[in-house]
Amino acid sequence: MPSVDTASAILESLDTLGVTHVLYCPGSRSAPFAYALEAGSFGGDARAVLDERGAGFAAVGLARTGALPAIVVTSGTAVAELAPAVLEASHARLPLLVLSADRPGELRGVGASQATDQAGFFGTHVRASIDLEPQEASPSLVGHLTRAVAAACGAPSGTPGPVQVNVAFRDPLTPVRPASASGNEAGASFVPRPAQVVAAFPVPVRWEGVVGPAAAGLIVAGEGASPFAREWSEASGFPLLAEPASGAWSGGGVTPFEQTLVASSLGREVDAVVVTGRPTLSRPIQALLARPDVCVTVVDPHTPWVDVSGNASVVVDDLKPAREPIRAAQAEWASRVRQAACDAGERIESLLAAGSGRTMLDLARAVAASTSGPLVLGASNPVRAFDLAVPTLEGRVVHSNRGQAGIDGTIATAVGICLGSGYAGEALAPARERVTAVMGDLTACHDASSLALAAAARAHLDIVVADDGGGGIFATLEHGRATSPEAYDRWFGLAQSVDYEALAAAYGVAFARADEPQELESLLAQPASGPRLIHAPIERAAHLYAAVRDVLS
Repeated sequence: MPSVDTASAILESLDTLGVTHVLYCPGSRSAPFAYALEAGSFGGDARAVLDERGAGFAAVGLARTGALPAIVVTSGTAVAELAPAVLEASHARLPLLVLSADRPGELRGVGASQATDQAGFFGTHVRASIDLEPQEASPSLVGHLTRAVAAACGAPSGTPGPVQVNVAFRDPLTPVRPASASGNEAGASFVPRPAQVVAAFPVPVRWEGVVGPAAAGLIVAGEGASPFAREWSEASGFPLLAEPASGAWSGGGVTPFEQTLVASSLGREVDAVVVTGRPTLSRPIQALLARPDVCVTVVDPHTPWVDVSGNASVVVDDLKPAREPIRAAQAEWASRVRQAACDAGERIESLLAAGSGRTMLDLARAVAASTSGPLVLGASNPVRAFDLAVPTLEGRVVHSNRGQAGIDGTIATAVGICLGSGYAGEALAPARERVTAVMGDLTACHDASSLALAAAARAHLDIVVADDGGGGIFATLEHGRATSPEAYDRWFGLAQSVDYEALAAAYGVAFARADEPQELESLLAQPASGPRLIHAPIERAAHLYAAVRDVLS
């Protein structure tokens, strides 16, 4: 069967199966997909993306908004460029499809150009890997694609994540028949009829049966937390502590300053914790979950569940809210936690007011106060600054690539979130209702080429580059104490000399500079269209992170 017809059948099937976006990276072996897309074989959003790594992280961003994206790449090193995004999607449990075009079997292992062993390239990091040899469109082909999409979505009973479909094409890679004068191209007559695979739903268990009585209980929400965390908190009296990107803030009911509270003397009184999602930001939280005197209940519908220390008492896939009245001791405890959070807020306010006002913590507070649209936070210091210093993210949608907690592809991820959330295109976003991405200078430099993707998508996106002159995250860790300032700057800081205004201009992106958080607040509150890069120089102030965390100690 002609390769273009096979590509058309694949795209038509994926359209029927619920794939929402196709990100096509140009290449010769992947060209049949381009011809099929041009002929209208896919009814969703399809766009060309130059850089495979950027396309991978744009797909991660799309998946974070609930979309189901597919990335099309050509053979050879193009496939390898997707590895960082595949790892992030795997650990963050985000569904996406990799359609990797390949040489047929007779051109593998014989020295053919751009041919390598790419089937199964991602190993254990994908939920499934399907190798399709050149074939006719058929129920068998559709069956393979049905299984691929089901595996990506975690259906009927699995963990969502990335899936690779490796598609071998033989020449010709162009349409066998040219387009007719009417503009209609003859395509495959096969009509896909994929099976519907229904995901299994977890069965909630009784709160009283697994959590039991507690005098000082907490709920800790990490990335991918249950949407019912607030209900559990209200019914049980367990205060809800949540990382910025947990999803719990959008529903409200979160007690702020989780790290400060757990690091205080109150933290030593905790006797029970219900964990939902993947908490990864805070060493005090991890230390709490490792304490043998704390009864830890893990709520996770998928494997591997989160239990780094092996201290969990019980693991369940879902919970029913508590039905018994809140005990007096737990109610008193919850009141003390809320009061401590108020005290922490006042002390943090005083601590920051006594400083320069030009740190990442100050910048985080300025961004939170002056925006209301989705936030995308760099996985190093920015997300920690929001966790430590921002008093509320109530009602906010917050994203951060915490699956692997790397700085890869942060700008591209933000573009994907714009595309998946409707913050892109010709229509203007209202003032303050844009996507705001906050990242360090090294994170921005690492993904600078994705500014082209932001411009092409006309993303309503503010990219705030918090420039502290290099890798400030390491200064807040033990490495900042273990090395001399010179050695730190040489091996950890790696400050880059970048003209950010020229960089923005090179990619056709608007530019602004904010030397103070107050200037940044004013900029973010103004109407704008399309992507904008905002250079915000800040002081490193590594000591403040520990000072804020320990403000109640």
